Amino acid sequence: MAAKLAVLEAFAASGLSKSELARRIGKNEREARRILDPRHPTKLPALTAALRALGKRLVVGVMEAKAA
Repeated sequence: MAAKLAVLEAFAASGLSKSELARRIGKNEREARRILDPRHPTKLPALTAALRALGKRLVVGVMEAKAA
């Protein structure tokens, strides 16, 4: 969910059209619309490609849990 939200926020801030995003990720506009649809389950590689096309990168981390 966090990766999908990051794509949606980056796209909104970018000012790009869906057609331009599709061109940048090498997909058709239909696929770009699916990536931008919050209800459509999108796989992580597609989300990272979209973020890269929008000038962003996904960073995932794991941190130590504090002892209770």
